[in-house]
Amino acid sequence: MSSFAVAQDNEVNTKEISKKGCTVNLEVTAQASLVNKCFHNALLQVQAKAQMQGFRAGKVPLDIVKKNFTAHIMERAADLVIRNASAKALEQSALKAVMAPAVTKADFTSLAENKPFSFEMSVDVAPEFKVKGYKGIEITKKSETVSEEDVNKHLDEVLEHNSSLETEGEGAAVSDSSYVVVKYSGSKDGKAEAKYSSDGELVDMSAPQTVAGLADAIKGAKKGESRTFDAKVDDGTINFTVQVEEIKKKIKPELNDAFAKDMGFDNVEKLKETVKTSMEREAKSASERDVVKQIEDALVKENDFDLPSGLVEYYTQISVGNFINRMFGGKTPDLTEDNRKAFAERMRPGVERDLRIGYIVHAIAEAEKLEATEEDWKAELDKALASQPKEESGIKKFFNDRKDEVMATINERKVFDFLKSNAKIK
Repeated sequence: MSSFAVAQDNEVNTKEISKKGCTVNLEVTAQASLVNKCFHNALLQVQAKAQMQGFRAGKVPLDIVKKNFTAHIMERAADLVIRNASAKALEQSALKAVMAPAVTKADFTSLAENKPFSFEMSVDVAPEFKVKGYKGIEITKKSETVSEEDVNKHLDEVLEHNSSLETEGEGAAVSDSSYVVVKYSGSKDGKAEAKYSSDGELVDMSAPQTVAGLADAIKGAKKGESRTFDAKVDDGTINFTVQVEEIKKKIKPELNDAFAKDMGFDNVEKLKETVKTSMEREAKSASERDVVKQIEDALVKENDFDLPSGLVEYYTQISVGNFINRMFGGKTPDLTEDNRKAFAERMRPGVERDLRIGYIVHAIAEAEKLEATEEDWKAELDKALASQPKEESGIKKFFNDRKDEVMATINERKVFDFLKSNAKIK
């Protein structure tokens, strides 16, 4: 298949029509010489796949191909003209495109050999702004201290989580702290309503109920007793009959060595020590995350600039797709266009925030000459290998295959380290 070099400077004329935000509109003219090369190349491409009776595939003479495959040639030629002229137009205008340009206006009926061809295209470019307000950011740092009270509170939650329900003895009555197994039925105007019935529902007397008035009705009742009550629902009043099947009480285990051993520790002190260490580690991580968030909030507030609309839309749709994939377990849901638009509207602000922060971080890196080096990359690789020595081959492959991503991560870390060191932390 024949091909030709990209368009030459004298074969494309580029003129900026307008610029709004991060979108630049260009008028591009491909000169006749470029149009002719594109038509010739299109002809050769079509010939390579053309099949006609009496000829071997790909060996149909050019004049016959030109006569019988006009529409195919025109389609290929149009694509080649647009692609080659667009690439040269971007080069001539020195635009830093962040997305592939989009043709906004073109009359393809005027495309013909020996004639220039003009079209208009829009280009999303990176925002131009002078980064500000990144030094001396005021930060209120969260405490990383874990008190004995914090540890005890956490352990109490663990005990609560490990509680069990035990059946109350004979003669027990339903109290505010009881867990009661009930069955009930509802009727309206003397007619049973199946949707207001349940067999074997567990009622936590200390929590809100699905049926208003149920807890009050059975309070003080004993096993086997029935009570009646009325409840207001959307379509009127329902007459309920509820019977107490079982009365249970929550038994919370004691915090002792036996419980600690059940949890995998030698004794209570070891359990408390481990819990405290874990809580301190999480408190430190939470504090660091909060510092980063405060820095990001300050940067976004100080640096307001337009974002490339095409890039925002691109990443918004990716976010929507990922959300739907997680929500429906990888299955393709039957969603309306309105559903998708609603998801996009919810996710767009987050996408815009992330993009804005990315541009700001890049600008700070340039302003302060912060750049990840080969030594940084090697140190990061060594650190990963030291933490997982058995995964050496996989780690090395990841670091080599995704070197640009690793370097970008290191670069971002350098920026945030710089921002923290220059922040006013209280």
